[in-house]
Amino acid sequence: MELRTQDKETDKRLSSIENFGYLMHQLIRTDRDVILTVSGSTGSGKSCFLYHLHKAYAKASNTHFGLDRITWSKKELLKWIDGEGEDKKGQLPEFSGIMVDEIFQLFYKRTWFNNVQILTILNSFRDRHLLLTGAVPNFYDMDQGFRNRTRFYVYIFERGRAVVFKQEENPFNLDGWNTRENKKLFQKFSAPFKSRNYLTTITYKDWSPEEKTAYYKLRDEKRIKALAEEEKQNELMIPNKKVRAQRDNYIRWILQNHPEMTQAEVGDIARLSAQIVSEIQKGKAGLLWI
Repeated sequence: MELRTQDKETDKRLSSIENFGYLMHQLIRTDRDVILTVSGSTGSGKSCFLYHLHKAYAKASNTHFGLDRITWSKKELLKWIDGEGEDKKGQLPEFSGIMVDEIFQLFYKRTWFNNVQILTILNSFRDRHLLLTGAVPNFYDMDQGFRNRTRFYVYIFERGRAVVFKQEENPFNLDGWNTRENKKLFQKFSAPFKSRNYLTTITYKDWSPEEKTAYYKLRDEKRIKALAEEEKQNELMIPNKKVRAQRDNYIRWILQNHPEMTQAEVGDIARLSAQIVSEIQKGKAGLLWI
């Protein structure tokens, strides 16, 4: 299946989100992995685009997709891919689509070392013929290894318009995204279609009122749970009990000597949630997650 960039026929054919969803299914059925990452400014419609894209993919692949297939959690993502226990409990069917909202939480380049198990994602999802997509504010905040495995990079310039780039398949190119060249081209022309990586521009509809309400409710619930899981994992990265105790003592000192500061403000300094700061203040956190 040839996907020619900077090609008018390809651009026209794939400008429909339904056709693009069908294309991804065809790629996956031919044993090729498909990772798609979408970025753009806050509120530009990244999650909305991914939701509608997954609905189109689900129709093409005859699989289920709904809000229940959106995650913010490493633990949940790994369960969906590999299952839990000998009976593979929670494992999604082959050819399913998984949407990771705020995927930078999992593949952010500065925290790539946090969980060695995360390395299994890039291979396991392909073995099971799954579609993996995610939203991130800045594509280049992602780990390089993840960027190299990304097949499609989508940028939302304005709500309802998604510009799709495809990684160049050049055996002699160290950067399949031609980052330096594209940066200069965009600075000069402000025209994404001049990029060698440009594939198409997709227009998509906004959330329905019901979808929007349900999505934000789900996001608020699952994001809080995922952040709590991540904080527990970060605790394990602190090398020993003595270091954790020193940190907890420092946080308690701040709370005692600066009563004007809220737990949330102290948490911002220590990169912890207000809930964890509260546990530290009560003297419980030193016993947690050792």
